[in-house]
Amino acid sequence: MTINALAADLVMDRTTLGRNILPLERDGLIAIEKEARDRRTKPLRLTEAGAARLQTAVGRWVHAQREFELAFGAKRAADMRALLFVAAATNLGAAVPGSAGAVRGDERPAKGRDRV
Repeated sequence: MTINALAADLVMDRTTLGRNILPLERDGLIAIEKEARDRRTKPLRLTEAGAARLQTAVGRWVHAQREFELAFGAKRAADMRALLFVAAATNLGAAVPGSAGAVRGDERPAKGRDRV
């Protein structure tokens, strides 16, 4: 996956993401490759150390989500996530009512944005 593709998936500015991943590279968790055909394209690769750290993090994330749902309630947690998905899918640059990028509160998020 390239930095640009990851930035789009995270709904994040590419330059900000580029700066934020440098510590991951420094710590050996990811490798930033150079594309031979297009030097502007920078594929990212998870290293073995990064995969191990991710596996640990996923287990902790699942545990934290269970704890949150126990404390907050499964229905309320699901409702909150649904609202967050809509917020993430909203084109804030096109916040003018009726504009092409605006998202109404009753719309579902764009495909691929339905995961936490």
